[in-house]
Amino acid sequence: LAENTGGRVLRGDGRGPGEVRKVKLTLGRWHNGAECTVQWGGGTRVTAMATASLIPPSSERPSEGTVSLSVDLSPMACTSFQHAQPVTTTPGMASNDLGNISDEAQRLLSNRILRSLERSLLIGGALDTEALCVQSGVWVWRLQVNVTVLDDNGNILDASVLAAVAALRHYRKPQVEHSQKGSPTLIHSDLREPTPLPLHHTPLSISFALVHADDASLATSSSTSTVAALVDPTDREELVQTGSISLAMNVHCEVCLLDFGGGCELRPKQLKQCWKLAETSILQLCRMLEETLRQADEKAQQERLQRLQQQGDEQLPPPSVSEGVPFVQDS
Repeated sequence: LAENTGGRVLRGDGRGPGEVRKVKLTLGRWHNGAECTVQWGGGTRVTAMATASLIPPSSERPSEGTVSLSVDLSPMACTSFQHAQPVTTTPGMASNDLGNISDEAQRLLSNRILRSLERSLLIGGALDTEALCVQSGVWVWRLQVNVTVLDDNGNILDASVLAAVAALRHYRKPQVEHSQKGSPTLIHSDLREPTPLPLHHTPLSISFALVHADDASLATSSSTSTVAALVDPTDREELVQTGSISLAMNVHCEVCLLDFGGGCELRPKQLKQCWKLAETSILQLCRMLEETLRQADEKAQQERLQRLQQQGDEQLPPPSVSEGVPFVQDS
């Protein structure tokens, strides 16, 4: 995993302890839907899809919309994963316990990703649920974000957070036409310009694998026990890690999440070093995300204009006119 060569830490893939793998985003958008696929390094791939629907609000919170998150880990991503239902924040939709040790570890990982998304987006105040209200006490928006891990080569938590946030940023909420009778109608995005979601900031996360110095061949003496923090761990590094820590921040370096599951001792000095490295890495991810979103939005606008030009020759039906208007003549 690592060895001591002149004070440097060499990892299995040739990176240094503070180097993050290259990240690539692929965005897509359609009417009432958006998708983001994250290629994290050479092997980790995660996709997230965001959709919305109109539902009656709950009686306890009639002026707030709802956000449902789900995480799916399947054998397609890793051979060690078992077939299991996705874990979700929707009440009554949680998967049943299969009573298997490997399934239990898989479920713990799924729950950790799900709770990290919930704490970063909802509890951290990134998404305003009150702005999802269409008509108080009658109709509200219900956002559905489905995260699916396609390939697991390590650090799927950070890739899942990035995919979910990018899908929400790229999603556009369609306009609603109210009617006195029945449910409201969603206007197609080609006919009327949709609006983005009310996101106050963009939280992204960076994770570290904590490895004992004895395992990393960094200990200077047998009586001294130190911990090596490796940013953006691979799947092989996660197998030998003693603990892990994840930090989520926005572009203003405001902390949205600090997840430390224990397993080993982390000194305050090392925590500060991880904090500084996470700030630098998250700022780079934010710049890359903003540039990718700008290019994807321009592409979506061009595709929308092309569809409108193709439909320009089609004759639209005449508007409905009330009876008894003398100056209106049917043609």
